[in-house]
Amino acid sequence: MQSKIAELLRTVKDSGAHIFYSFSDEEKYIHNALTYLTVAIEQGNHIMLIENDRLMPLIEKSFPSTFGKEHIERIHKMNNYDFYCYRRNFNKDTVLSYLKEMIAPYLENNIQILTWAHVEWRDQEDIFRTIGKYEKEVENLLRQTNLINICSYDSNRIPDSLMEALMDSHDYFMTDDSLKKI
Repeated sequence: MQSKIAELLRTVKDSGAHIFYSFSDEEKYIHNALTYLTVAIEQGNHIMLIENDRLMPLIEKSFPSTFGKEHIERIHKMNNYDFYCYRRNFNKDTVLSYLKEMIAPYLENNIQILTWAHVEWRDQEDIFRTIGKYEKEVENLLRQTNLINICSYDSNRIPDSLMEALMDSHDYFMTDDSLKKI
């Protein structure tokens, strides 16, 4: 996967990309996250890592052996629950506003920032339609800013209706072992 991720980041560097990652193997997920971080940092980028409290320490455990201090400073971490459920539920307008606010300083200073976002949600009425609409709006934002964004989802939590919306709102589809243009 490392060569596929590296090639993709080189290919879409100037145009941006919206990548849907449906994962099922936690170990491969962590490996792929570290690969993405490594390749992005090697290319001189900053990374916004939006991850849950359980997986973040497993990813961070490899930082000292993988990155130097100056590289670690380019990884900006955030809890995904704080990001997606800022006001106790997944509100697409709030999340989009928050995302724009987070990336604005980088864009204003011509600093390339990529994102890795593990999307999770609480039980909420009409959540799958809300997530689908959110991803469509993120797609529009990415087209305007040329950002590269991986949206990772646990495959066990994706019903068919959401899978269809996610496939329609992303440029690339990634699994634990593959990466292809949609």
